Amino acid sequence: MTRMRLHRQSWGCTLVNDNSVATFYVLDLDRTLFDTEKAIAIMEEVVAVHDQVLARALSQRFREYSEQGESFSVREFIVDMTDEANMQVIEARYHEAARAQNLLLSGAKELLSLVRSRPQARFGILTYGSPQGQAMKMRAAAGLEEAPFLVTSGRHKGEQIAQWQQADGTYRLPEELGGVIAREVVFVDDKPFSFTGFPVDGTGYQVRGVKHVNDEPLPSHVTLVANLAEVVSLETARLSP
Repeated sequence: MTRMRLHRQSWGCTLVNDNSVATFYVLDLDRTLFDTEKAIAIMEEVVAVHDQVLARALSQRFREYSEQGESFSVREFIVDMTDEANMQVIEARYHEAARAQNLLLSGAKELLSLVRSRPQARFGILTYGSPQGQAMKMRAAAGLEEAPFLVTSGRHKGEQIAQWQQADGTYRLPEELGGVIAREVVFVDDKPFSFTGFPVDGTGYQVRGVKHVNDEPLPSHVTLVANLAEVVSLETARLSP
């Protein structure tokens, strides 16, 4: 038998399935929630104490990848240049330095608070890159340490989200993101190509970043926004009774 629970609210009671939610927010990590440039600067400072030549090489490689609009795995680069044992020492120092600062971009805390304030909403991180490198970033960002996340190998995240949609129009999220069934999905990312294949009944927001390399046309059902504060405002209005 499917278990049910009762949510009590000031205007009444709503009976919902234990494994279902009204809205699931699929959120990108780098340059959407996470201040990638600031994190790299912290890593460079930490690495410089260990090896200044490596720190300069790290800085140069990150700039090259950023200019091409490509994702760069900091952790894998350092391991390739040194070894896993040195990386673990560097990573421990990096986490200590990073957690002393705020690595969430402006509006990220407010967006996460908005989702967490709604009993029938959940969120998860869908990010592109190396699993160990992305996990390192999640642990470094206060507020994301316990967030469910899934690292994908595909750049077109919209196509992956479309695969979660069921015959009845609901979405069955992967176990890494909680395995819940959502009536709707809201997807927030900073890259246009991430929305390729995104379902037409979904709600999408592309947060326009400082750098945009290889811009592609956005699907008509995706809204271009200036920042996360605009996402919070639009979502607050969209879901207001």
